[in-house]
Amino acid sequence: MIKTYYRPTSLDEALRLLGDPEKKAEPLGGGTSISRYEGPDIAVVDLQGLGLDKITESGGRITAEAMVRLDALMKHPDVHDELRRAISQDVTQNIRNMATLGGWLISSEGRSIFSTLLLALDATITWQPGDKTIRIGDWLPVRQFDPPGLLITEVTWWSQPKLAFEYVARSPKDVPILIVAVAQWGSGRTRVALGGYGEAPIMAMDGPDASGADIACRDAYHEAEDQWASADYRCEVAAKLAKRCLSRINAQSESEV
Repeated sequence: MIKTYYRPTSLDEALRLLGDPEKKAEPLGGGTSISRYEGPDIAVVDLQGLGLDKITESGGRITAEAMVRLDALMKHPDVHDELRRAISQDVTQNIRNMATLGGWLISSEGRSIFSTLLLALDATITWQPGDKTIRIGDWLPVRQFDPPGLLITEVTWWSQPKLAFEYVARSPKDVPILIVAVAQWGSGRTRVALGGYGEAPIMAMDGPDASGADIACRDAYHEAEDQWASADYRCEVAAKLAKRCLSRINAQSESEV
């Protein structure tokens, strides 16, 4: 249970509290995850007074600070329509009003469309102390046991790539059992990320063009079996969804000519 509550007014104060081994403190953002905490006694450090709630666009990159609410992110004019659609699909309005970007990345699992899209976009995450920047694809596989710092302060991703996702769920309101997200840059660089299975989304492909995307999806999910779907099903459907995403991206490009 939560035994002690702190509300610092500066980032330095928050880092001191989080770095004190005797306090065993955890960051508190929107509270959607920690409110369900049932482990040993902990302290919480409320981050609402730090002002980490800005969204900026510069040089073809969007930077969103860790305390940005998902609802504010979804409504921001510089955010890609596919990211907005993903947030809307992932969480209800009530949760969007509470959940923060940093908290979502810490707690979301492989069945998050939004997290899968950020992986496709090659997002980077900045940690404190030390302004340590790490690519989301390098962090996700180790996030449970090797955090690069005490606190996420911002997330940055490319705003210019074409972006599309497709997913399969048992019902319109259910969480996905398969997600394919594709980002394609003007140079032709194409990244394909897969979700709907496991603790975190995974990369299927990062290549100079889109060739072989379907094969990459089959290979990446050849062991992706759980109670919701077989690996064979995920392999075959992921390949088809990758082609569908690329068709949508091609249509976007043609409409801009």
